[in-house]
Amino acid sequence: MRVTTPCVGLCSTTYGDPVCRGCKRFAHEIVDWNRYAEPQKAAVIARLAALQAQVVLRYFDCVDVRLLEHALVSAGYRYRLDQPETSWVYDLMRQSQGRLVHWAELGLRRTPEAEGMDGPTLWALMHLEYLALSEAHYERYFVQPLSFEE
Repeated sequence: MRVTTPCVGLCSTTYGDPVCRGCKRFAHEIVDWNRYAEPQKAAVIARLAALQAQVVLRYFDCVDVRLLEHALVSAGYRYRLDQPETSWVYDLMRQSQGRLVHWAELGLRRTPEAEGMDGPTLWALMHLEYLALSEAHYERYFVQPLSFEE
């Protein structure tokens, strides 16, 4: 199966960010994407989906995936059928900027931690947490320690 790019058209690596604020890939992954073999691309997608799930599950439970998919399709939002529903929730929040109110109609239920928060606040938290997790992963596995730190 051909793996498509996770790009969302908001690349910040051109401004020097080591982790893109849009898709959360690392700068070297963006530069080398077209040279990657399909298994390499799939590994990047799997990492991104796992980090998204960690963030989404903190704030939402998907109680009806059919309603979630209907909401995405009805709004004309991009999502990937091969991704888990947590990625769909993230895509819905990103593309709507959290301007949602009827969670049950979307097949979603807010977790106790998210109760009382409006959609834009939830989206802002989700975006920042996903970026922080991606940056932490980059720093842990790709940033070389300074010679005097060894």
